[in-house]
Amino acid sequence: MKTVYDPSTAGEKKTPSVIDISKSARNKLKARRYREAKELFRTGLEMEPDNPYLLSGMGDACRETEDFDEAERCYTTLLENDGKNLFALRGLGDVYKRLNRHQEAITLWERYLKFRPQDKHVMTRIADSCKVLMQYDRAERAYLQILKIDSRDRFAMTGLADLQHRMGFDEKAIETYEKILKFDPDELHILTIVGKLCWRITDFERAEKYFRHALSVDPENPYALYGLGNCYRWYRQYEKALEIWQRILETSEGTQTLHVRMGDAYFHLNQYTEAHSCYKKALSFGYDPFATAGLLCLCAVKKDLAAAADLFDALIAQAQQPAEQLDILIKRFMRSNQASEMKDFFVFLLRNKRVDEQLRPALEQQLVD
Repeated sequence: MKTVYDPSTAGEKKTPSVIDISKSARNKLKARRYREAKELFRTGLEMEPDNPYLLSGMGDACRETEDFDEAERCYTTLLENDGKNLFALRGLGDVYKRLNRHQEAITLWERYLKFRPQDKHVMTRIADSCKVLMQYDRAERAYLQILKIDSRDRFAMTGLADLQHRMGFDEKAIETYEKILKFDPDELHILTIVGKLCWRITDFERAEKYFRHALSVDPENPYALYGLGNCYRWYRQYEKALEIWQRILETSEGTQTLHVRMGDAYFHLNQYTEAHSCYKKALSFGYDPFATAGLLCLCAVKKDLAAAADLFDALIAQAQQPAEQLDILIKRFMRSNQASEMKDFFVFLLRNKRVDEQLRPALEQQLVD
Protein backbone atom coordinates (compact mmCIF):
# COMPACT_ATOMS: atom_id res chain seq x y z
CA MET A 1 0.00 0.00 0.00
CA LYS A 2 1.37 3.41 -1.01
CA THR A 3 1.74 6.20 1.51
CA VAL A 4 -0.51 9.07 0.59
CA TYR A 5 1.12 12.47 0.81
CA ASP A 6 -0.73 14.81 3.15
CA PRO A 7 0.35 18.41 2.56
CA SER A 8 -1.19 19.49 5.89
CA THR A 9 1.53 17.64 7.81
CA ALA A 10 4.44 18.84 5.70
CA GLY A 11 7.24 20.41 7.78
CA GLU A 12 6.06 18.98 11.11
CA LYS A 13 8.71 17.41 13.28
CA LYS A 14 8.11 13.99 14.65
CA THR A 15 7.81 13.99 18.45
CA PRO A 16 10.71 11.93 19.85
CA SER A 17 9.77 8.83 21.77
CA VAL A 18 10.64 8.23 25.40
CA ILE A 19 13.23 5.69 24.25
CA ASP A 20 14.87 8.26 21.98
CA ILE A 21 14.87 10.86 24.75
CA SER A 22 16.38 8.35 27.19
CA LYS A 23 19.15 7.43 24.75
CA SER A 24 19.99 11.08 24.04
CA ALA A 25 20.01 11.90 27.73
CA ARG A 26 22.28 8.95 28.50
CA ASN A 27 24.71 10.12 25.82
CA LYS A 28 24.77 13.60 27.34
CA LEU A 29 25.36 12.03 30.77
CA LYS A 30 28.31 9.99 29.49
CA ALA A 31 29.74 13.14 27.92
CA ARG A 32 29.38 14.91 31.31
CA ARG A 33 27.04 17.48 29.80
CA TYR A 34 24.90 17.25 32.88
CA ARG A 35 22.67 20.28 32.42
CA GLU A 36 21.56 19.09 28.98
CA ALA A 37 21.12 15.55 30.27
CA LYS A 38 18.89 16.76 33.10
CA GLU A 39 16.69 18.71 30.69
CA LEU A 40 16.21 15.63 28.52
CA PHE A 41 15.52 13.34 31.49
CA ARG A 42 13.02 15.89 32.82
CA THR A 43 11.24 15.94 29.45
CA GLY A 44 11.05 12.16 29.44
CA LEU A 45 9.77 12.02 33.00
CA GLU A 46 6.94 14.40 32.14
CA MET A 47 5.83 11.71 29.69
CA GLU A 48 6.54 8.67 31.89
CA PRO A 49 7.06 9.70 35.57
CA ASP A 50 7.83 6.14 36.75
CA ASN A 51 10.18 5.13 33.93
CA PRO A 52 13.08 3.38 35.75
CA TYR A 53 15.69 4.27 33.15
CA LEU A 54 14.77 7.93 33.23
CA LEU A 55 14.62 8.03 37.03
CA SER A 56 18.03 6.37 37.46
CA GLY A 57 19.56 8.61 34.81
CA MET A 58 18.07 11.73 36.36
CA GLY A 59 19.30 10.59 39.75
CA ASP A 60 22.82 10.13 38.38
CA ALA A 61 22.83 13.53 36.65
CA CYS A 62 21.55 15.29 39.77
CA ARG A 63 24.09 13.49 41.94
CA GLU A 64 26.93 14.66 39.69
CA THR A 65 25.70 18.26 39.87
CA GLU A 66 25.24 18.01 43.67
CA ASP A 67 21.49 18.42 43.43
CA PHE A 68 21.21 15.81 46.16
CA ASP A 69 17.57 16.45 47.09
CA GLU A 70 16.37 15.70 43.56
CA ALA A 71 18.77 12.78 43.23
CA GLU A 72 17.43 11.27 46.44
CA ARG A 73 13.84 11.75 45.25
CA CYS A 74 14.57 9.94 41.98
CA TYR A 75 16.35 6.99 43.58
CA THR A 76 13.75 6.71 46.35
CA THR A 77 10.93 6.64 43.81
CA LEU A 78 12.76 3.88 41.97
CA LEU A 79 13.15 1.83 45.14
CA GLU A 80 9.52 2.28 46.07
CA ASN A 81 8.63 0.71 42.74
CA ASP A 82 11.41 -1.87 42.77
CA GLY A 83 13.32 -2.49 46.00
CA LYS A 84 15.92 -4.53 44.11
CA ASN A 85 16.90 -1.83 41.62
CA LEU A 86 20.69 -1.96 41.63
CA PHE A 87 21.20 1.47 40.06
CA ALA A 88 19.09 3.08 42.78
CA LEU A 89 20.71 1.14 45.63
CA ARG A 90 24.18 2.08 44.49
CA GLY A 91 23.29 5.64 43.46
CA LEU A 92 21.39 6.54 46.61
CA GLY A 93 24.25 5.10 48.66
CA ASP A 94 26.61 7.43 46.80
CA VAL A 95 24.33 10.39 47.54
CA TYR A 96 24.28 9.56 51.25
CA LYS A 97 28.05 9.21 51.25
CA ARG A 98 28.40 12.69 49.74
CA LEU A 99 26.08 13.96 52.46
CA ASN A 100 28.18 12.24 55.17
CA ARG A 101 25.31 9.90 55.97
CA HIS A 102 27.70 6.98 55.86
CA GLN A 103 25.75 4.43 57.88
CA GLU A 104 22.70 4.85 55.63
CA ALA A 105 24.97 4.52 52.61
CA ILE A 106 26.47 1.30 53.95
CA THR A 107 22.99 -0.17 54.52
CA LEU A 108 22.03 0.48 50.90
CA TRP A 109 25.28 -0.90 49.51
CA GLU A 110 24.94 -4.04 51.60
CA ARG A 111 21.49 -4.57 50.06
CA TYR A 112 23.13 -4.15 46.66
CA LEU A 113 25.78 -6.77 47.45
CA LYS A 114 23.10 -9.36 48.14
CA PHE A 115 22.47 -9.34 44.40
CA ARG A 116 26.05 -8.69 43.25
CA PRO A 117 28.29 -10.04 46.01
CA GLN A 118 31.48 -9.81 43.93
CA ASP A 119 31.21 -6.10 43.05
CA LYS A 120 34.50 -4.89 44.46
CA HIS A 121 33.77 -1.25 43.65
CA VAL A 122 30.78 -1.22 46.00
CA MET A 123 32.74 -3.22 48.56
CA THR A 124 35.39 -0.50 48.45
CA ARG A 125 32.72 2.11 49.07
CA ILE A 126 31.61 0.22 52.16
CA ALA A 127 35.16 -0.08 53.45
CA ASP A 128 35.84 3.61 52.91
CA SER A 129 32.68 4.65 54.74
CA CYS A 130 33.42 2.27 57.62
CA LYS A 131 36.81 3.93 57.88
CA VAL A 132 35.19 7.37 58.10
CA LEU A 133 32.93 6.05 60.88
CA MET A 134 36.04 4.68 62.61
CA GLN A 135 34.69 1.15 62.32
CA TYR A 136 38.21 0.02 61.60
CA ASP A 137 37.82 -3.73 62.09
CA ARG A 138 34.85 -3.77 59.75
CA ALA A 139 36.72 -1.68 57.18
CA GLU A 140 39.72 -3.99 57.34
CA ARG A 141 37.56 -7.06 56.73
CA ALA A 142 36.02 -5.37 53.71
CA TYR A 143 39.39 -4.44 52.18
CA LEU A 144 40.77 -7.94 52.76
CA GLN A 145 37.67 -9.46 51.19
CA ILE A 146 38.24 -7.35 48.07
CA LEU A 147 41.86 -8.48 47.90
CA LYS A 148 40.70 -12.10 48.03
CA ILE A 149 38.69 -11.40 44.90
CA ASP A 150 41.47 -9.39 43.23
CA SER A 151 44.86 -9.41 44.94
CA ARG A 152 46.04 -6.55 42.71
CA ASP A 153 43.19 -4.13 43.37
CA ARG A 154 44.92 -0.80 43.95
CA PHE A 155 41.94 0.95 45.52
CA ALA A 156 41.66 -1.76 48.17
CA MET A 157 45.41 -1.77 48.76
CA THR A 158 45.52 2.01 49.14
CA GLY A 159 42.51 2.00 51.45
CA LEU A 160 43.98 -0.79 53.56
CA ALA A 161 47.36 0.93 53.82
CA ASP A 162 45.72 4.19 54.90
CA LEU A 163 43.66 2.26 57.44
CA GLN A 164 46.75 0.55 58.83
CA HIS A 165 48.43 3.95 59.03
CA ARG A 166 45.48 5.40 60.98
CA MET A 167 45.44 2.44 63.36
CA GLY A 168 49.13 2.93 64.13
CA PHE A 169 50.29 -0.26 62.41
CA ASP A 170 53.08 1.56 60.64
CA GLU A 171 55.14 -1.45 59.57
CA LYS A 172 52.07 -3.15 58.08
CA ALA A 173 51.18 0.09 56.29
CA ILE A 174 54.68 0.33 54.84
CA GLU A 175 54.46 -3.25 53.59
CA THR A 176 51.12 -2.56 51.90
CA TYR A 177 52.27 0.72 50.38
CA GLU A 178 55.36 -0.99 49.00
CA LYS A 179 53.09 -3.44 47.18
CA ILE A 180 51.34 -0.47 45.57
CA LEU A 181 54.69 1.00 44.51
CA LYS A 182 55.30 -2.12 42.45
CA PHE A 183 52.62 -0.84 40.07
CA ASP A 184 54.30 2.56 39.80
CA PRO A 185 57.60 2.99 41.68
CA ASP A 186 57.53 6.75 41.03
CA GLU A 187 54.14 7.47 42.62
CA LEU A 188 55.10 10.62 44.47
CA HIS A 189 52.35 10.77 47.07
CA ILE A 190 53.04 7.23 48.27
CA LEU A 191 56.81 7.69 48.25
CA THR A 192 56.50 10.60 50.68
CA ILE A 193 54.03 8.70 52.88
CA VAL A 194 56.32 5.67 53.10
CA GLY A 195 59.29 7.91 53.85
CA LYS A 196 57.36 9.51 56.71
CA LEU A 197 56.29 6.13 58.08
CA CYS A 198 59.86 4.81 57.95
CA TRP A 199 60.97 7.90 59.83
CA ARG A 200 58.30 7.26 62.46
CA ILE A 201 59.60 3.74 63.11
CA THR A 202 63.14 5.22 63.30
CA ASP A 203 64.30 3.47 60.12
CA PHE A 204 66.07 6.64 59.01
CA GLU A 205 68.19 5.17 56.23
CA ARG A 206 65.12 3.69 54.62
CA ALA A 207 63.23 6.96 55.08
CA GLU A 208 66.06 8.84 53.42
CA LYS A 209 65.93 6.44 50.47
CA TYR A 210 62.25 7.11 49.87
CA PHE A 211 62.56 10.88 50.27
CA ARG A 212 65.46 10.94 47.81
CA HIS A 213 63.47 8.82 45.37
CA ALA A 214 60.58 11.28 45.68
CA LEU A 215 62.94 14.18 44.97
CA SER A 216 64.21 12.42 41.87
CA VAL A 217 60.62 12.55 40.63
CA ASP A 218 59.91 16.10 41.85
CA PRO A 219 63.04 17.98 43.00
CA GLU A 220 60.99 20.71 44.69
CA ASN A 221 58.45 18.53 46.49
CA PRO A 222 58.07 20.20 49.93
CA TYR A 223 57.07 17.00 51.74
CA ALA A 224 60.13 15.14 50.51
CA LEU A 225 62.40 18.11 51.23
CA TYR A 226 61.03 18.44 54.74
CA GLY A 227 61.39 14.69 55.33
CA LEU A 228 64.95 14.54 54.06
CA GLY A 229 65.87 17.54 56.17
CA ASN A 230 64.37 15.78 59.17
CA CYS A 231 66.63 12.79 58.52
CA TYR A 232 69.68 15.05 58.58
CA ARG A 233 68.36 16.68 61.75
CA TRP A 234 68.24 13.25 63.34
CA TYR A 235 71.82 12.61 62.22
CA ARG A 236 72.67 15.97 63.86
CA GLN A 237 73.87 17.25 60.50
CA TYR A 238 72.12 20.56 61.04
CA GLU A 239 73.85 22.48 58.25
CA LYS A 240 72.61 19.97 55.66
CA ALA A 241 69.13 19.99 57.16
CA LEU A 242 68.95 23.78 56.93
CA GLU A 243 70.27 23.77 53.37
CA ILE A 244 67.47 21.42 52.31
CA TRP A 245 64.76 23.23 54.26
CA GLN A 246 65.76 26.56 52.72
CA ARG A 247 64.75 25.13 49.35
CA ILE A 248 61.16 24.90 50.61
CA LEU A 249 61.19 28.62 51.46
CA GLU A 250 62.19 29.47 47.89
CA THR A 251 58.68 28.64 46.72
CA SER A 252 56.52 29.06 49.85
CA GLU A 253 56.47 30.64 53.29
CA GLY A 254 56.75 27.21 54.87
CA THR A 255 54.79 25.85 57.80
CA GLN A 256 54.87 26.54 61.50
CA THR A 257 56.51 23.18 62.17
CA LEU A 258 59.19 23.84 59.56
CA HIS A 259 60.17 27.16 61.15
CA VAL A 260 60.34 25.56 64.60
CA ARG A 261 62.61 22.84 63.23
CA MET A 262 64.82 25.43 61.57
CA GLY A 263 64.95 27.43 64.79
CA ASP A 264 66.09 24.33 66.67
CA ALA A 265 68.77 23.61 64.05
CA TYR A 266 70.15 27.15 64.21
CA PHE A 267 70.06 26.94 68.01
CA HIS A 268 72.21 23.79 67.95
CA LEU A 269 74.67 25.61 65.68
CA ASN A 270 74.81 28.52 68.18
CA GLN A 271 73.37 30.83 65.52
CA TYR A 272 71.03 32.48 67.96
CA THR A 273 69.94 35.45 65.85
CA GLU A 274 68.72 33.14 63.08
CA ALA A 275 67.11 30.82 65.64
CA HIS A 276 65.24 33.77 67.17
CA SER A 277 63.92 34.82 63.74
CA CYS A 278 62.69 31.30 62.99
CA TYR A 279 60.87 30.94 66.30
CA LYS A 280 59.23 34.34 65.80
CA LYS A 281 58.17 33.35 62.30
CA ALA A 282 56.67 30.13 63.70
CA LEU A 283 54.66 32.13 66.23
CA SER A 284 53.33 34.38 63.44
CA PHE A 285 51.20 31.37 62.43
CA GLY A 286 49.71 31.23 65.93
CA TYR A 287 50.69 30.00 69.36
CA ASP A 288 53.07 27.03 69.44
CA PRO A 289 54.54 25.53 72.63
CA PHE A 290 57.71 24.35 70.92
CA ALA A 291 58.51 27.75 69.43
CA THR A 292 57.76 29.39 72.78
CA ALA A 293 60.03 26.89 74.55
CA GLY A 294 62.75 27.59 71.99
CA LEU A 295 62.60 31.32 72.61
CA LEU A 296 62.64 30.71 76.35
CA CYS A 297 65.81 28.64 76.03
CA LEU A 298 67.41 31.41 73.97
CA CYS A 299 66.65 33.89 76.74
CA ALA A 300 68.12 31.49 79.32
CA VAL A 301 71.34 31.20 77.30
CA LYS A 302 71.58 35.00 77.13
CA LYS A 303 70.90 35.18 80.91
CA ASP A 304 67.80 37.31 80.26
CA LEU A 305 65.86 35.44 82.92
CA ALA A 306 63.12 38.02 83.32
CA ALA A 307 62.20 37.69 79.61
CA ALA A 308 62.44 33.91 79.97
CA ALA A 309 60.01 34.08 82.90
CA ASP A 310 57.52 36.04 80.76
CA LEU A 311 57.72 33.32 78.12
CA PHE A 312 57.27 30.70 80.83
CA ASP A 313 54.07 32.45 81.92
CA ALA A 314 52.82 32.36 78.30
CA LEU A 315 53.75 28.70 77.97
CA ILE A 316 51.84 27.68 81.09
CA ALA A 317 48.90 30.01 80.46
CA GLN A 318 48.13 28.30 77.15
CA ALA A 319 48.18 24.82 78.65
CA GLN A 320 45.25 22.74 79.78
CA GLN A 321 47.79 20.51 81.51
CA PRO A 322 50.64 22.79 82.74
CA ALA A 323 52.71 19.78 83.81
CA GLU A 324 52.83 18.60 80.19
CA GLN A 325 54.10 22.00 79.04
CA LEU A 326 56.72 21.98 81.74
CA ASP A 327 57.81 18.54 80.53
CA ILE A 328 58.17 19.93 76.99
CA LEU A 329 60.37 22.70 78.33
CA ILE A 330 62.56 20.38 80.41
CA LYS A 331 63.10 18.08 77.44
CA ARG A 332 63.94 21.10 75.29
CA PHE A 333 66.62 22.21 77.75
CA MET A 334 68.07 18.71 78.01
CA ARG A 335 68.22 18.14 74.24
CA SER A 336 70.30 21.30 73.98
CA ASN A 337 72.63 20.24 76.80
CA GLN A 338 71.43 23.21 78.84
CA ALA A 339 71.00 21.55 82.22
CA SER A 340 72.96 24.33 83.93
CA GLU A 341 70.97 27.11 82.25
CA MET A 342 67.74 25.30 83.12
CA LYS A 343 68.64 25.09 86.81
CA ASP A 344 69.59 28.77 86.91
CA PHE A 345 66.26 29.65 85.35
CA PHE A 346 64.27 27.46 87.72
CA VAL A 347 66.07 28.99 90.70
CA PHE A 348 65.08 32.43 89.37
CA LEU A 349 61.44 31.36 89.04
CA LEU A 350 61.33 29.95 92.56
CA ARG A 351 63.08 32.88 94.19
CA ASN A 352 60.87 35.42 92.45
CA LYS A 353 57.70 33.40 93.01
CA ARG A 354 57.04 33.24 89.28
CA VAL A 355 55.75 29.68 89.35
CA ASP A 356 52.43 28.14 90.32
CA GLU A 357 52.50 26.19 93.56
CA GLN A 358 51.34 23.05 91.74
CA LEU A 359 54.50 23.16 89.60
CA ARG A 360 56.91 24.04 92.38
CA PRO A 361 57.70 20.41 93.38
CA ALA A 362 58.57 19.51 89.78
CA LEU A 363 60.97 22.44 89.49
CA GLU A 364 62.56 21.70 92.85
CA GLN A 365 63.04 18.05 91.79
CA GLN A 366 65.05 19.20 88.77
CA LEU A 367 67.37 21.15 91.06
CA VAL A 368 68.31 18.10 93.11
CA ASP A 369 68.66 15.60 90.21
